[in-house]
Amino acid sequence: MVARITAVRQEPKSPGSSFVPAEPAALVLEDGVTFQGMRIGASGDAGGEVVFTTSMTGYQEVVSDPSYRGQIVVMAYPLIGNYGFSSGAWEAPGPHVAGFVVREAATVASHYLSREPLHDFLQAHGVTGLAGVDTRALVRHLRVHGLQRGVIVSRAGPDAAGRAAVLPSLSQQDLVSQVSRTSPLVLPGPGPRIALVDCGVKAGIVDALRRRGCEIVLVPHSMAAGEIHAFAPAGVVLSNGPGDPAVLGDVIRTVRSLLEAYPLLGVCLGHQLLALACGGRTYKMRFGHRGSNQPVSEVATGRVMITTQNHGFAVEPDVPTSLQVTHVNLNDATVEGLRHRTLPAFSVQFHPEGRPGPTDAEFLYDRFLELVREHVRA
Repeated sequence: MVARITAVRQEPKSPGSSFVPAEPAALVLEDGVTFQGMRIGASGDAGGEVVFTTSMTGYQEVVSDPSYRGQIVVMAYPLIGNYGFSSGAWEAPGPHVAGFVVREAATVASHYLSREPLHDFLQAHGVTGLAGVDTRALVRHLRVHGLQRGVIVSRAGPDAAGRAAVLPSLSQQDLVSQVSRTSPLVLPGPGPRIALVDCGVKAGIVDALRRRGCEIVLVPHSMAAGEIHAFAPAGVVLSNGPGDPAVLGDVIRTVRSLLEAYPLLGVCLGHQLLALACGGRTYKMRFGHRGSNQPVSEVATGRVMITTQNHGFAVEPDVPTSLQVTHVNLNDATVEGLRHRTLPAFSVQFHPEGRPGPTDAEFLYDRFLELVREHVRA
């Protein structure tokens, strides 16, 4: 059934319901293809690279994931907002998406933890959204023709497509500098001290390390290796983040230095940074991996894991001789994991902590901490 949003009489608001205005709007792609809908959330236009995620749940985590900076996110699953928004599901202090597109925007949030429904949440945080869109057709278009830039506007037309076409690409922006912290933060713990390089880190990564007792030092992505050395960490984690890893030249040089001194784990963007630091290459994918149902195989054991992913760039399969491919994607054979042959370092393109989604790969944090303990004992 096609979702429709119609004007209704505005009643006093409660945590479970929301008044949604019936204002037509549209998503216009740079190739001129237009998808009509009804505006939700904040007023005004929005623009960015249009991507899609196949996650069936976790829309609050998606909206607040810093890796989506500069992107209009399309939810492939049709019903969004049915369990509302709560204080415990943030991946960052606020939203990072440039826009949010759904088929059906639930006006009733049915969950005891919900504090506000979808429209109210987007409006309160200044996120422009679009509902009533044929997201199935939109996702098929992006899969066939590749990701494109787009704008959410009140009036569609050739001028809107032109506006989308001149938006800067991800490779023309340093998005990491927009989402990384600007000063160090120490989170105490009884276990080993881990320097977590914040390229747009998700709260799920921090939580996974804290559950294992780690003392975490969150450091800006711009911090030089010498400054990180001053914290005397026992290991280093490179976080996820948005955009093209190849534009992060200073960070790549820092990683190259850190590799020689500490056990290292790279997650998502951190995986790409490890590859680049070792002389590898990355490329932009046609439509990327975004969702919580990506099958990954561990090369050495044949073990299959269902993983959560959010990335539009990947590591070229002809990796340098210093690296070994440890994981591959079972859908398209892209590189999903790397291990350094002589140094205590490895990386994965997916999120071991899930958040939201499966936790099949969470043991990889334990594997990293084993490397840390071995290094401390040596």
